[in-house]
Amino acid sequence: METAYEPGGSSLFKTLPYIVFFLLVGAIGIQGAQSKESDSMPRQAADEKIQSEIFQQADEVFGEVSRLRGLSIKSPVKKKMADRFFFREYYSRLLREQYPPEKKRATEKAYILLGFLPEKSDLIETYLDSFLKVVQGLYDPSSKTLYIADWIDPKKSEEVLSHELDHALQDQYFDLQAFLDKGKNASMDAQFARSSLMEGEANAIALNYSLQEKGSDFTKLVNIADWTRLNNLFEESGQKAFGRKAVLNDVINFPYVYGAAFLQKYIKAYGWPGMKSLFEHPPSSTHQIMHPDAFFPHRQNPIRVRVEDLSASALNKYKLIWENTFGEYGLTLLLRQYVPEKEAEKSVLGWRGDRIQIYESGDRRQSVLTGYIIFNKEGQAEDFFKCYRELLGKKYDLDIFRRSDDTIHWATIKGSDLEVYAERFGRRVVFIEGTEGKNTSRVRAVLWKVVQPSKSGGKGRGARDD
Repeated sequence: METAYEPGGSSLFKTLPYIVFFLLVGAIGIQGAQSKESDSMPRQAADEKIQSEIFQQADEVFGEVSRLRGLSIKSPVKKKMADRFFFREYYSRLLREQYPPEKKRATEKAYILLGFLPEKSDLIETYLDSFLKVVQGLYDPSSKTLYIADWIDPKKSEEVLSHELDHALQDQYFDLQAFLDKGKNASMDAQFARSSLMEGEANAIALNYSLQEKGSDFTKLVNIADWTRLNNLFEESGQKAFGRKAVLNDVINFPYVYGAAFLQKYIKAYGWPGMKSLFEHPPSSTHQIMHPDAFFPHRQNPIRVRVEDLSASALNKYKLIWENTFGEYGLTLLLRQYVPEKEAEKSVLGWRGDRIQIYESGDRRQSVLTGYIIFNKEGQAEDFFKCYRELLGKKYDLDIFRRSDDTIHWATIKGSDLEVYAERFGRRVVFIEGTEGKNTSRVRAVLWKVVQPSKSGGKGRGARDD
């Protein structure tokens, strides 16, 4: 019998692990449950007696996690208490390795243009500030060590440990460092899908740890995704905003909310032994996680869209500084900054592939954003086109409309010679933002040369099934 799990009775999902949107870091951290008041209050480090008790508790919890997961412990986990300086240095090193100066500058510009960072933000400092406000511990697969914050609340340590120690067990069987390294250069859409396995499982095991006294488990919960959202650490109205309406919980929720919901259906179908196959052949898109029937029993891979570097043709005075695949979830977050959530979610249904690019002028004063998206059906592409047309109208103060109908939306940004453009053709949608008038048609022409080849494959630019 399935049961509803009421929010408010536990702080389990206020201790969600932390993997940054757009960044799959080489460690799995965990957020501590904190009130708004406690964020500004000094927290005293645990004394030696408490530390010893937490280490003993960790060994006991690890045994229980092993039983719940159905995997024997291959070796004990190293455990260390760590202070704030350690966590800051640890995350700072990972972030600076991931973002050397030029990549950091380009990424900041891209995120600001996309609405995920406020103007003049420092990417690394923004992440670090967020980490240090919530971190309670992390499991580091490279050193096989569980680092526990020396200010951890003993009353919530079981919740933290059950989640983190499942990561340790995953590492012993599936080599998390290799799993993380393999996804390091994947698109952010694929990274989100991969991280959903780790975080979804750890959430599920932590939930089972708390539910066993009630004789229940996470597969029997009827509202697991909604409950996870409601109990997240970050408030919907919180002030840690990356953009107009893109608050942190929107940015980091995916692997935890959707990962747990995906695994709820997967474990019902294949049991815990099925996780081995998942780690060996992980999902490759957020679409598969959000819609499990697109992954099992028959896998529908996304279409890999490849768009040439337009600085060699239509934008010869510009340089390509950033490109990525947003996926269904990423596009939802992009749209949600300007349109209602339900409208944004509906408009990306049927997503099959995309490529987003950002170009910068030689003097770094102008930026151009381009996008190419393909859907399963023409009607789905039409829904997205209409939604993006609405986004353009709210994002910019538009002046002269060269054309605006059911297939093309083309206008000038007021007070400039820059244009925005969106067009739907069949199952495809392209959009362009920030081009000078003379370049818009040229960029459009190149984007429409991106075609989906036949199933037999083919060389050159285009879009193909992965």
